[in-house]
Amino acid sequence: MDPTIILLGILVLVLIIGGPFIKRWANRKAAAAGENAGRKFAAKQLVNVLVEFGTTVVIHAPEDAAREIVAEAAGKKPKDFPGRADGGFGIRFVEPDDTIVRLVPDPAGTRVQVETFREYMGFPQTVSFWQDLRTRISTAAAARGVTVSEGQHLEYLRGHLLDPKNARWALDA
Repeated sequence: MDPTIILLGILVLVLIIGGPFIKRWANRKAAAAGENAGRKFAAKQLVNVLVEFGTTVVIHAPEDAAREIVAEAAGKKPKDFPGRADGGFGIRFVEPDDTIVRLVPDPAGTRVQVETFREYMGFPQTVSFWQDLRTRISTAAAARGVTVSEGQHLEYLRGHLLDPKNARWALDA
């Protein structure tokens, strides 16, 4: 019998028996590489998200006038920006308090800032809503002849886990 036929038969037999093991090993390797790339991408995106949440708006007006401006800006989309009993405003992704926005005194007027925000699916989801609210505040203030500017930049710390994957972030005191 020809040795090449025997070697070819052995090779076919090895592939038939070892194929499922090789496939599982390759799938695990690919999944691990994908998860690693996803974590790196999310870490880079998180830096940008934290910068956005840390961006504040100073309304150059007393708190009463500033509160009216923010209420007007938020009132155009009350489902996304519900008012809160404590005087702040929420930003809704799922719940009305996923992100909490407060008005605080500032030397130049009244500062609007994010106090806390929650993660969903392991990542903060309301940054685009915060950007939208800031734009709406600027538009509402301009309509009243009130100037706005970017205020102090804030930093946040990730708090305890609310569930196995998600946490609430709060201002770094």
